[in-house]
Amino acid sequence: MARPSTASTTRRSPTIWPRRCAMRAKADVEAAIARRLRELAEVDGWANANPYTAHYLALHARSGGELAALAADLDFLVAADPVVLAGALGTGLDPDLPDAARTFLRCAHELRTHQPGERAATLLLTARQQGERLGLPRPADARWWCEWARSRPTGYHRVLEGHTGPVYAVAVAELDGEPVAFTGGGDSTARIWDLRAGSPLRVLEGHAGGVNAIVPGELDGEPIVVTAGGDATARIWDPRRGSLLRVLKGHTYGVRSIALGRIGGRPVGVTGSDDASVRLWDMRTGETLQVLQGHRYGVRSVALGEVDGTPIVVTGNHDASVRVWDARAGSVRFVLDGHTGPVRTVALTMLDETPVAVTGGAGARMLVWDLREGVLRQELTGHLYGVNSIVLSEFQGTAIILTGGDDAAVRLSDLRTGTPLRVLEGHRLRVRSVALGRIDGAPVAVTGAYDRTVRVWDLTHGIAPQGDDAHSDWVRAAALGSIDGTRVALTGGHDGTARLWNLDANEPPLILRGHTDWVRGVALGALDEAPVALTGGDDSTARLWDARTGEQLRIMEGHTDWVRAVALGYPDIALTAGDDTTARIWNIHTGEQLNVLEGHDGPIFSVATRGPIALTGGQDGTARLWDTRTGEQLRIMEGHTDWVRAVALGYPDIALTAGDDTTARIWNIHTGELLRVLPAHTAAIHAVALGHLGDTPVAVTGARDRTVRVWNLTDGSHYAIPFAGCTGVALHDRLLALTNHHGVAVLSLHPEAEL
Repeated sequence: MARPSTASTTRRSPTIWPRRCAMRAKADVEAAIARRLRELAEVDGWANANPYTAHYLALHARSGGELAALAADLDFLVAADPVVLAGALGTGLDPDLPDAARTFLRCAHELRTHQPGERAATLLLTARQQGERLGLPRPADARWWCEWARSRPTGYHRVLEGHTGPVYAVAVAELDGEPVAFTGGGDSTARIWDLRAGSPLRVLEGHAGGVNAIVPGELDGEPIVVTAGGDATARIWDPRRGSLLRVLKGHTYGVRSIALGRIGGRPVGVTGSDDASVRLWDMRTGETLQVLQGHRYGVRSVALGEVDGTPIVVTGNHDASVRVWDARAGSVRFVLDGHTGPVRTVALTMLDETPVAVTGGAGARMLVWDLREGVLRQELTGHLYGVNSIVLSEFQGTAIILTGGDDAAVRLSDLRTGTPLRVLEGHRLRVRSVALGRIDGAPVAVTGAYDRTVRVWDLTHGIAPQGDDAHSDWVRAAALGSIDGTRVALTGGHDGTARLWNLDANEPPLILRGHTDWVRGVALGALDEAPVALTGGDDSTARLWDARTGEQLRIMEGHTDWVRAVALGYPDIALTAGDDTTARIWNIHTGEQLNVLEGHDGPIFSVATRGPIALTGGQDGTARLWDTRTGEQLRIMEGHTDWVRAVALGYPDIALTAGDDTTARIWNIHTGELLRVLPAHTAAIHAVALGHLGDTPVAVTGARDRTVRVWNLTDGSHYAIPFAGCTGVALHDRLLALTNHHGVAVLSLHPEAEL
């Protein structure tokens, strides 16, 4: 082995060795500070830690190489300033970090405004939703605590928040050697993020409409980033300084997409617009080089590439066509027909030495086209609904396709075979854009969605296998009760099953199979003192089950459309409602239909019953009270300005209604008088419940703003539980069941806690 020369060693040592020694000495000092602060906190108790320790210990520990060991301390994770700690931990891809640190990072965005008790509760809820064990004791100030959960685990990811509207565009690149993400959104801003730290670097403001596309690049050796917006402009920015370099004007409607490349050595940009045109730009001068016209409607996507030395532009259009253009001549080479709806995304690559385009759009299909011959090569599937974004690359030696869709999923698949490699679930609403990159050599996906979040996904590790007992799709509804002294939960979901869970034992659920489509409504009750379950679904039926054995006792048929909601009531009746605009009352002994409740002008989303009273809420924006004995409509409660999604009845003689106008309303059921409006949510409310905690009457509301709120109906105070995508709530004594697109969680509420 060759030795370094003496001259070389002598030349470097005066500068490098002192610098290394100084760095090592600084690290040693930081480590000593971190250890001492931790010792003091452990003596005093983390709950009483000095504010300096809570705020700065994570930074000292990171500088001193002590952070991985410190992050294994659950008490520290709860006591530390969540913003500072999240920044110190970064995106969580360091293999030395303990699992608890990654669990913290999964929910760090929810912890910023919480006190330690709520942080501990949120940390435990996150862990249990992933099937992880976390030995956290319940703090005295925790107003709620996760007792049990069954959810589909999701791949590890970090959530980045900052956009105040949907995230329409994401891209990944290196800026001065550091991995960064670029994002654009409906809030008219573009943002640059430090991917290693998971923190924002810069906000680019100037567009007068949503930022629909964002592409990083290089111009004359300097980094640039180009954005396309709803204000009919594309803009070139200096990403280092955040300054605007040039505005590209020419389109007459919003610019939907942009691509960068070179034609004949000249740096060019290509934009597609709602004005049905495609423009080629000289990126140095901002001059329009060419306008490509031929599409009849808005151009949703563009890509720039080459086929056998000829530069091409491939465009996807709202008219369902894909066009391949000769970028020099401005002529159309091929029109590719095959999609049945708008083409939203186009990506180019070489596959087996053949130039191909992959396109996706309003349908769930993705089409792979041979760009030499202009013919369809293959079709890929996987998403349930439309595909909004496609990225092509190589992953672990395999040609892959990364996609984001209207089903809120991100899918990583083998491009040749379509075989799924990863399904990344975590976004609550449709995924608009996806990108691939690396952080310290580790492959990551970066995604943006209508839920206003950017997510950074670890692609190195697979997703933990799902247990056989969890629902395999969204969970829509829950009910709580007890059977023979055992606490139970009943859930129904998109997998067409209802499941009865023993909350007091770790055992598989009793699975109720019979529905042939989604199960949307569930209820628990009794028939001749025997426990029964009632379910309703999209197969237009309601079904009654023996809750001890799972035997199907009865099918109630009569609805002509989806059954969205069910309830069991006195005396021995079932109440069902759905999209055929009716609610129906059934004798559960015989299955006989007793009454049809007609009056709503549209689908009925929710039902409740108490004594001889039934309450329904529907798409017509009203809630209605009915006499279950006669079927007579007693009262119409009007005041909501949008769909009424959820209703509940409670003591003393009150009704709770809520819906898409973001409000929940309390009514006197005898007079129809509006007693109170609960206005705290910022998005549609999909689920409600009424009950008591001790002597305090409470309401629970679950909304699309990522919160479930528990209200003290005596004084109107409330607190929030972070829970994304709530689809159902159930309240029984001190237990609260919550459902969403991943599964179900059951919390215990502290009756003495201050609401």
